[in-house]
Amino acid sequence: MSRTSDRRGRALLELLRPDAWRWLVLGGVLAVGSALQTLGPLIIRVVVDRTTDGTTTGEVTRLAIAFLVVVLGAQVVAVFVAWFATSTAWRTTNTIRMRMARHVLGLDHEFHRRHTPGELISRVDGDVTSVSDFLGEVVPTIASAAFLVTGMLGVLGLLDWRVALGALAYVVVSVLAVLRGRDHAVAEASDEMSALARLYGGIEERLTAAEDIRSNGAGGHALWRFVEDSSGAVRSGLRRERAFLRLWWSVQAAVAAGSVLSLVASAWLLALGSITIGTAFLLFQYTLLLKRPLEDVVQQLETIQKASGAMRRVVDLLAIQPTIRDEGTVSPPAGALSVSLRSVGFEYDDERSVLHEIDLELAAGHSLGIVGRTGSGKTTLSRLILRLVEASSGTVLLGGVALADIPLRELRRRVALIPQEVELIAGSVRDNVTLFDQSPSDDAVAEALRRVGLARLAQDMHRQLGSAGVGLSAGEAQLLALARVWVRQPDLVVLDEATARIDPRTEALLEAAVEEMTVGRTVIVIAHRLSTLHRMDEILVLDHGRVVEHDTRERLVALGTSHFHRLLALALDDESATP
Repeated sequence: MSRTSDRRGRALLELLRPDAWRWLVLGGVLAVGSALQTLGPLIIRVVVDRTTDGTTTGEVTRLAIAFLVVVLGAQVVAVFVAWFATSTAWRTTNTIRMRMARHVLGLDHEFHRRHTPGELISRVDGDVTSVSDFLGEVVPTIASAAFLVTGMLGVLGLLDWRVALGALAYVVVSVLAVLRGRDHAVAEASDEMSALARLYGGIEERLTAAEDIRSNGAGGHALWRFVEDSSGAVRSGLRRERAFLRLWWSVQAAVAAGSVLSLVASAWLLALGSITIGTAFLLFQYTLLLKRPLEDVVQQLETIQKASGAMRRVVDLLAIQPTIRDEGTVSPPAGALSVSLRSVGFEYDDERSVLHEIDLELAAGHSLGIVGRTGSGKTTLSRLILRLVEASSGTVLLGGVALADIPLRELRRRVALIPQEVELIAGSVRDNVTLFDQSPSDDAVAEALRRVGLARLAQDMHRQLGSAGVGLSAGEAQLLALARVWVRQPDLVVLDEATARIDPRTEALLEAAVEEMTVGRTVIVIAHRLSTLHRMDEILVLDHGRVVEHDTRERLVALGTSHFHRLLALALDDESATP
């Protein structure tokens, strides 16, 4: 456990390093503020002792003015600390937030398959906000308290070693009481944040599928899942609150005991003649000064709990390494890319085997249609070719170069995917085609839109679309995805069920655009509608993750016993039966 804590501590310090100078400046200012707080009671001690000794009014007046200057200076420093700590905390945590977002986007498909977008938003934004609150509020309080205690113990040590030793014992006992309850409270806070992340992730998931849920009468089930997730979050919150109350009472007990002990010790030492009245007053004032930061920590215990759990989750998330490493240095030959799969197998982390011993050779510039029943591994095969997932066994090569040896930037530039579910974003038509890449000219974007049959959008490419592409039909969205590919001019294009949700007219436009796109590049089409494969050079049939057939389309159609021929016959029967 301690080794894990040390690792997390080092990782957190690494995150704070870019703004280290700001935190050092803040530490210096806090030290000055604590020195001023320590100096104030010292001046009062001198005033009390001098007054007792019958000092002049003029000296007392000068000491009073000095005290006012010290108090005013301490207030000015406190205001500066509040501003500087908050701005520094936001600066640091915004950097952390950007780093986390970049890190999450760089993680592979398997990670995103296990974590919903709502959960990741909660971790990237919510957790980092808790860290910001901790850095801006709690860290200055703790650092100020540490400086204050050090200064007070130093002063008391010069005045009377017995008083200093007693104050040190009190501080140690109080800190141990806080630390004893903190670990349990932090664990409960982390569990609560995980429960909230599950709750928000479930809400996001069900809102996204709201149309399907309503149309299939699954509203009751969705609401029940929401109740279960909410109940889990409430139970976690109650456990955290109980841990917080136990910690709060332990700190209050330590503060009360310190106040009583300081009064008793002062009265005893004063009766023995070991200290003056001013020193007794100083000891009581220092006890009050120590009480205030401890009470501040108590008030911020909830922030400490949430932030500690959040920092643990931030560091743990950043520690997750993608299984796909960008270590390639070899670029495939220019032009259309050949595709080779040699004894390729794949299984997810749950050990569910999807592909078995896949062998495939597709020459550069040829087109391949992949068919098979749902769950046969077609989409997984396309993800392997794009290196969105890593093969569990075997080798995938593009242009004769193993995928692992190709730089990811080069791979993403030369291989494009048109998925069944097209993701559109709030922005202009141009933004959705270029995905905010400013390098393509307006003429190039307009040409790509016209090539795919979206001449209307080509004339109004700066028109704003709503969230998720509101303003476009499903067919137009699919054609726009093809325009994205056209602008990039890749050497290998993969279409994954691109015609599954479009009407016949849009399908005809898509087929025409794909046929034009096949010139000079390699194309792989995954389809349920076999009519979309009539221009493919080759056909590959998958069944339960295995290749059961691979040949030219003409041969498979001519061979009456082929799997593809039977699939074509079934498709024709379905079309003839359609009213």
